[in-house]
This record gives sequence, structure tokens and C-alpha cells, in this order.
Amino acid sequence: MPQTIVCIDDEAHNNEALERLLRKKYTVFTALTPAEGLHLIKMHQPALIISDQRMPQMTGVELLKQSVDLSPDSMRILLTGYTDLESVISAINEGEIYRYITKPWDTNDLTITVDKAIETQELKLEVKKQNFELQSLDRLKTEFMILVTHELRTPLAGISSFTELLKEELPNKEHQKYLTHIEKNTTRLQKLIEDILIITKLQTENTQAVGEPLDAQQMFETQWTAHANKDLKLKMQGTAWTLLGHTQHLSEIFNRLIENCNLYASPKSEVVFTSNEEQHSLQLSNVTEEVLNANASDLLNAFTKNENIMNHTQGTGLGLTVVKALTEALGGRLNVQIKDKTFTVILKFP
Repeated sequence: MPQTIVCIDDEAHNNEALERLLRKKYTVFTALTPAEGLHLIKMHQPALIISDQRMPQMTGVELLKQSVDLSPDSMRILLTGYTDLESVISAINEGEIYRYITKPWDTNDLTITVDKAIETQELKLEVKKQNFELQSLDRLKTEFMILVTHELRTPLAGISSFTELLKEELPNKEHQKYLTHIEKNTTRLQKLIEDILIITKLQTENTQAVGEPLDAQQMFETQWTAHANKDLKLKMQGTAWTLLGHTQHLSEIFNRLIENCNLYASPKSEVVFTSNEEQHSLQLSNVTEEVLNANASDLLNAFTKNENIMNHTQGTGLGLTVVKALTEALGGRLNVQIKDKTFTVILKFP
């Protein structure tokens, strides 16, 4: 089915010339007044609108601006004389107009411009369609993950409850050992489910958390005192500065980073927290005995195939991915640096 074009010009012979030129490839509607043209635009939602600049009731620029609300996906071309170029260029810069063509027009130039405008409009619609489909898939993915998470939580809660009962009922040391192993793996599975759900929600919603003034240094130091292994030493560097963030998000980020230090930092080693106000960055470094045979992008990939990262004896392997998703929800970026045995996480905020 041919694409539709609406042409508006108060001179009938110009409309007739445009229709003769374009009707072999496109369906063309013409109007002699801006009011009639706007009616046709609303009715047909054309791929392209061509309007003359000089008309009695309103200018072409004004008409094309109004047409944006009536048919937002249409492309717009203005026919104009050289004396109107200043206002035309302004309209092009504001995005209401795709191209302008000076009168009298060159037939070849006009047809090429129209064809390119139609191709651009078709491409825009295809991208819009694909984006909508991706958003729909993201919504379905989130709904699926919520459903799966709920369904997994229920049996896991049952396993945890019965494990606790069995620990009380079975005093045998060997049985206690088995039950402790079950309990540990049930907890790990619950944590894995929560991590996947957090990542999925944050990546799908794609919205930044509302900011509030936060003292990151004080917040980190408080959480370190509450949650860090007692044999690890904390060194605070830099100066305190107030960043705009979301308390819950930043608190979760710090909890995950401290958890990583507890799991992977060398015993009795020093963990360095650096706050850089000038660069709007927070940096956490620790020495680790772990052999990291991965690059930074692998460490931040939720579904990496590297078995050294998905460590089956300690964490879920998704901690840094969760931190990355939370940081991006605050409008920031996360980078990871690995040098010798020093592991550094850098958070940069706007």
C-alpha cells in the first residue's frame, strides 16, 4: 500500500503540480487552506506533510508545528522563498521540519527529498515498533521473574522450616552436619533469587531513583562497623561530600561491597575507601588471595560462563552485577580494576 502525503498550498496550481509529480508512487491529498490541511492530517496520519510557507491564515512553520500534535510520526517539508530562510532554519533546529525546498523547486531535487523523507519515516516507525516490542518483552520478563521468584520462595520457606525442625529432633552429629549443609545451600539459593529479581527490576524499569542529599563517607563507615569482618581494617581517604542519591539504593550498594570484602579480602588486610569530591567518585580497594582470571566486563555480567566468578563455595556471583544496576539507577557508572592482587571498585556519580 503506497504511503500517504498531504500537500497544503493556497495556490491551486502548486498543489496540482505536486500531485502530478508524486501520485505515481504515493497517495496524495491536497488542501488550499491551513484549516483544511490540518483536517486532512488528522484524518489520514500521513507519512509526509508538504506545506507552503506563505499562506493567508498562518505560515507553513506554524501549520507544521500544529501538525506535530495531530500526527507526531509524520515527516515535514516546507516550501519557501529565500526571504523566509531565517524562520525556516529556526524551525528545522527545533525539530518540526525535516527539510525545506526553495521555490521554484527543482523536480529531481524535490522527488529525491520526498523519497528520503518517506524512507526516514519508515525507518523511524520500524525502530519505534522494535522499541515497543522490546519494552513489552522487558515487562513480560519482569512479570515472569516475579512469578518464578514467588513460586520458588514458597517451597524454599518450607525447606527452611523443616530443616530447623529436624535440627531440633535429630541430635546425631552426622545428621546435624547434613542439615547444616542443606540450610547453607537453601540460604544461598534464596539470596540468588533475590539478586536476580533486583537486577531484572532495575534493568527493566530503567528509571533513576529520586535524589536526596547523602553523606556517603558517613554511611559507609556506619555500615562497615555493623557488617564488616572484625579482622579487616578500614582506611578512610579523601574528604566528605554530599551526593544526591537514594538512601535505600546507596545502602544496598555499600552492603554488597562490604559483603564482597568479607568474602574475598585477605584476612587481617586493609580495605581502603576513597571519596573524591572533585571527580564525584567513590572507590573501594582491597587485597585478595583469590585468583581472578577474568576481565572487568565478565565480573559485571549477570550470566557469565566463567566458573571462577560464579564461586560455588561462597557468594552468588551476582553481587557486583547488583551493585552496577543500583549505581546506574542513581544515574552513575561502575568500573572495576584488577591489578596484581588488588581489586578496586569505582563508583562515579553525576
